[in-house]
Amino acid sequence: MKVHEILKALINVSEKGANIARIIRSEASLLDLLVQEKKGDQKNERFVRDFKTLADVLVQEVVRYDLKQQFSGIGESIYGEESNKFTNTLGDSITVEIQDTSQQTQQILSEVLDENMEAAKILADVIHQDVNVDNDLQCIDKEINVKDIGVWIDPIDSTAQYIQGMVGVESNDLVDEGLQCVAVLIGVYDKTNGLPIVGVTNQPFYTLDSSTWKGSITWGVCIGDLKLNSLPSSSLSSDQSRSKTILISSSESQSVQDTLSSTYTVRHIAGAGYKLLSVCQSLADSYVLTKSSNYKWDCCGPHAILRSLGGGIVKYTQLHEYANNDYKDVNGLEQIRYNRPDDEHATGANTWCNHGGIVAYRSSDMLENLVKLFKSH
Repeated sequence: MKVHEILKALINVSEKGANIARIIRSEASLLDLLVQEKKGDQKNERFVRDFKTLADVLVQEVVRYDLKQQFSGIGESIYGEESNKFTNTLGDSITVEIQDTSQQTQQILSEVLDENMEAAKILADVIHQDVNVDNDLQCIDKEINVKDIGVWIDPIDSTAQYIQGMVGVESNDLVDEGLQCVAVLIGVYDKTNGLPIVGVTNQPFYTLDSSTWKGSITWGVCIGDLKLNSLPSSSLSSDQSRSKTILISSSESQSVQDTLSSTYTVRHIAGAGYKLLSVCQSLADSYVLTKSSNYKWDCCGPHAILRSLGGGIVKYTQLHEYANNDYKDVNGLEQIRYNRPDDEHATGANTWCNHGGIVAYRSSDMLENLVKLFKSH
């Protein structure tokens, strides 16, 4: 198949996922399910787990279903954050799978939603709606074999911000928290070397026009010498008037924060995907995470975009080791991989954790600067 075929499919299905995220927040019958958390005697025994998890699963399964329909044999190589199997307190087990018709999908969803047919129909209709984002991608005519690729999905990154539904306040082109931090992340990687090669990030809540949210899609391709992305040329060179900024989690140790803030402006920003995308968009110079609290599905899509820009993502521990020794060219730092666990002994979700933290960057110069900074501290 052609690269432009898989890229177009990813863009379209990411927009369908964004539509699901938006419709849940805009329809009263769905929003009530999203924000309401009944406990104890108020909790309906037949209500399967929680609706916020179902929202994640629906986006993930839509991506899986649509890609399987278009590319034969890809189904077994699609991985995501969520399990699609739900068990309620009565022991009933339901597998959420997208069916071939809206009516069939509605029936499955009604079983999960305790026969709430109104909510089930709204979701089924948007799931089966045709989506075709207008993009001219024919110039990307490189061939790839579907057998050689795998897919990672983070269906609704920054779920906590999605549930809260707050509109973030922008400061220096970034928001610290809010719906703008929510993203649908899809990445394609090479099964042989584990490197990300195609990435799509979709921000369902990019701008608020009156009472209507509009989204934004960013994509990137890095396959051999082919490096393309959707970023406007004006954003591809750093804004010299902007202070150099590094994004971190609020849970970072004070010593790490002190080291980084000695040279850079440090911002605490919600959402791994949003932080990574902000680096892609030159709104920040790097994202540093020292803890093993980030996963393959968080990074694969944005990592492909960074690689298309000449940047990437490496392990924090590896960078720190370079800083503590007589390091060689920072281009020798190994990119994180997506075809194998970092720790073969890890179990559960930790199997796909990016052990040792991550450092995301747009250029090798930035990586060099970070090594020097940690070396001096």
